[in-house]
Parts: sequence; C-alpha cells; structure tokens
Amino acid sequence: MKYLLALQMIALSSIAPGSSLPLEHTVYCGTDSEDIFQYDDGSAQWIFWGGEYRGVWFNVEDFYPGIGFDCEQLEFWFFHHASYPWEDSSFEAILANGDATAPVTELASESVSALHYSPVYAVYGSVVCEGQFWALNHSLTEGGWPSILADDGSGGVEHSFYSDAFGSGYAALTMGDFLIRAHGTILATSLDYTSWGAIKSLYGN
Repeated sequence: MKYLLALQMIALSSIAPGSSLPLEHTVYCGTDSEDIFQYDDGSAQWIFWGGEYRGVWFNVEDFYPGIGFDCEQLEFWFFHHASYPWEDSSFEAILANGDATAPVTELASESVSALHYSPVYAVYGSVVCEGQFWALNHSLTEGGWPSILADDGSGGVEHSFYSDAFGSGYAALTMGDFLIRAHGTILATSLDYTSWGAIKSLYGN
C-alpha cells in the first residue's frame, strides 16, 4: 500500500499543480470499432484540466507499418465532477502534423461540445496526416474546462502531453494517457499517401 501511495504522489508531483483529480472509481470507456487507434487502455482513473492544449501524439508505426494516416474523426472522453464544475463545455478539436516534441502544422479543427462520460466526436471526413500526428483538445476557458479523462497506464513511451501554447512547451502526462482517439485508415505506401493527398486537393475533402 505504501508503495502504491508513493507512486501516486510521484505522478501528482509531475503534473500541473491543482489541475488533476483521481476518480473514486475506475470508469470504462470501451469501443466497438476496428478503425479506432488509441493509446489509452479503455479505462479511466483521472480527470485533468491543466494546460490550454491537451493532446495525444500518434505514430502510425506503433499500430501498423505505414507512412501516413487518413483521419475521419477524433474521439474524446470527458468527465464532469460535481466539485469542479465546467465554465463551458465547448472546446476546439485540432488535428495537426508533428513529432513527439510538439504539433507543428494544423490540418483541421472543429468546435465541439463535451458531454459527461460519453464519447464526443470531431468529424473531418478525410484529412491526410503524416506518419506522426497530434489529436488535441484546445480548452477555450481560463479554468481549462471541460476536464478530460485519462487512464493510469504510466510507463513506456509517453504519448500524452499538455501545454499553454500550440507549438511549444509540452510536458508529458506521466500518469498515463488521455482518452483521445483517432478514427481512420493507415496509409501503408507512398502511393497511398500521395493518392489520398491528390484526391483531397482535387475534390476539397
């Protein structure tokens, strides 16, 4: 028990102070679609509202060999805690290219309204991303609301980060991963990547 408490204290000390809360009970956020790519384990033990930008960095090679990704939509899970009410449920869902350091080029954005403990989607139709890309929850309030869910799967390569600026200053969420998921298709070859890009340019998505 002392070991588990020590690990929890380490996790809390490595995130923005006053910006997270462990849930009393684990909540489950499953999925039944084969085209979802995620780093979270399908459960959540934390809510988090630190940073203006909260995102997951995706590398398609973690899932299948590929050089790009055709993103149809992003999926987000939030949690409204009675002790930490939201100022606003609206947020901006951003899709961007970029490596593990930070997002670099914004590809698409949608205004979305969060729901309590239910998936919400930013639907793009078809956006061609590079092999490394970001899915971001951009808070539009000073308090950082709505509060997003995170699992307790710390360890290994870090994929969830937060910052107060779009393109820099990202700190790792060392407790685990945000419940932010990408729906779409991995583009396995350069022909796939250039063909999708050409189609998008020709028909405007």
